[in-house]
Amino acid sequence: HVDHNTDMHQCEVSDQITDSVAQTNVATMGAGPGFAALQSMMGQAQSQNILMANMVSAQKQNAMIGMTTMTQSILQMMKRRS
Repeated sequence: HVDHNTDMHQCEVSDQITDSVAQTNVATMGAGPGFAALQSMMGQAQSQNILMANMVSAQKQNAMIGMTTMTQSILQMMKRRS
């Protein structure tokens, strides 16, 4: 009779372990697509960040070229008057 109680106790522990492993596997399978989507969104956000930084840099360069061109044009006009 004592052996039967011991067997029941071992079955309960085994069931708990099985349930725990099953829940872990389900959680891992469920989290996989979420992690993939997160990595995709992070890659897209980083790409957009680089794109915006490049656009700002290009605007700055174009502004400097415009200022230099305007300065040179004004200098040439002033030289012609004198």
